[in-house]
Amino acid sequence: MEIDHLFKGREDWETHFKHRLQFSPDRVDLKGIERIRKGGAGDQPLGVYCGSLFGQIRNMLGVEGASYLYADDEDLFAEVIDTVGELCYRTLEATLDAAPDITFDFGHYWEDICFKNGPLIVPRVFDELVGPHYRRMTDLLAKRGTTIVSLDCDGCIDSLIPTWINNGVNAMFPIEVGTWEASIEPWRKRYGRSIIGIGGMNKVVFAHDRAAIDAEIERLKPLVDLGGYLPCPDHRIPPDAEWDNVRYYCDRFRAVFG
Repeated sequence: MEIDHLFKGREDWETHFKHRLQFSPDRVDLKGIERIRKGGAGDQPLGVYCGSLFGQIRNMLGVEGASYLYADDEDLFAEVIDTVGELCYRTLEATLDAAPDITFDFGHYWEDICFKNGPLIVPRVFDELVGPHYRRMTDLLAKRGTTIVSLDCDGCIDSLIPTWINNGVNAMFPIEVGTWEASIEPWRKRYGRSIIGIGGMNKVVFAHDRAAIDAEIERLKPLVDLGGYLPCPDHRIPPDAEWDNVRYYCDRFRAVFG
């Protein structure tokens, strides 16, 4: 439960937040880069974190506060987004400059800005104000050979997908089955192979029986056959899951999908 938020307007922004969202070289994880140089990533994909272009802003203001700020002070709303976008860009740029000998397999954002009925920001506003910051950063990644860019955004994301796809973010995670039965299939029909994804496994079957698990595996098979899709449960396994069912699913998953 949220009781209140410190950030309510221009004075709070200038006093408590703006100076904390400026780039400095110590934001780059040089020790992490050195660990990669010494030990490599082995057979694991190597990713670089790209930050959060709106999710952290939503955390600072709250959903209600972010909505009112856009209505009450559009200039400040845009300034906050641009400040955070510049910080993310410069941090990514400095990270890549510090690791010219390392090729990252993917970049990754965290946002969490959707819920079961849709996004927590007006899609048009998101496209106009946040979209260009994604583009700057994905262009930067592409120059270094990183063309897979994933994003963690919970909930029903359909109305924000065009912004991400058009600005170089192409991997959606997690695809939440949820109450709206999200699936990569309709996205693939609309966007083709420009969109890939992770998730979409209906984890409630862990509380049922092996027949339900077999049925879920069969449901996933044609989706996996589309390519560019890795099925997995989203978030935590529910507390009513049966451990033997989870083990059975893993065994069946390996047998069917290799």
